[in-house]
Amino acid sequence: MAIFSHRGIHYHIAEWGDRRNPPLILLHGFSESSATWSDIAPRLAENRFVIAPDLIGHGKSDRSNEPASFEMAALLGWLSALLRWLWVDCADFVGYSMGGRIALMYACTQPHRVSSLVLESTGLGPRTEPQHQAMLKRDLDTISFLMQSDSEQFADFWESQALFETQKQLPEEVRAKIRAMRVANDPHALALMIRGTGHHTMPDLSQKITSLPMKILYIAGILDRRYLKIAETLQRKRGISALLLNTGHNAHLEAPEPYIGQVKKFLESSPLHEYRLK
Repeated sequence: MAIFSHRGIHYHIAEWGDRRNPPLILLHGFSESSATWSDIAPRLAENRFVIAPDLIGHGKSDRSNEPASFEMAALLGWLSALLRWLWVDCADFVGYSMGGRIALMYACTQPHRVSSLVLESTGLGPRTEPQHQAMLKRDLDTISFLMQSDSEQFADFWESQALFETQKQLPEEVRAKIRAMRVANDPHALALMIRGTGHHTMPDLSQKITSLPMKILYIAGILDRRYLKIAETLQRKRGISALLLNTGHNAHLEAPEPYIGQVKKFLESSPLHEYRLK
């Protein structure tokens, strides 16, 4: 565990593996924390130095009252600062859901800093104005609920979303872990996160993603129809592979073994694979 400070905000960083190995940054989803990777990261760290930060307002990282600190531009600047803190020019990235959107935006704006990219259940932004308006309404409704709720009430609300229906079949200890991550977060900070990085803030990246220079692996659950459709579209594009698992939205928790195996295999194709500090 380490603490990384940037512009007065302290970030909790979970670390696994040998620092001399190629860096791999894992970005968690909304209302989670680095703990979501606790069973995945040690396996990925067999030949990687794995870094999993708690994003701002999540887990053990600071909560800020400044809305600008939660905006995408601030998060992208923070990622560049994180790489400088790690003394590396680039890294491989794995992002789940919200973390995937942040990683994808970083790849679009700083492609030379992203060696390879794994996106799990990641939205590509609204393609039409009606889609944007629908996403905006949904995000505003969630923000309104957060501002009137405590952490337990929001966890109940979030767990009831159709997106997480398949998680009801997970073992009790896994569901308890997910619940613990959710209730540990501050609803006001989560509201600021949606305001700054919610789906409605994304540009349409459905074409931009196909022209990125790095190899991309897109992971989706076949029971998660919205993101399955994205995966099926992307897998026909050059330089993008798709992995479809028998899961819902959170593939790394619902099917960890095939997830780990395929991500490790994909990372072998990264230009960083042979990298090692002396």
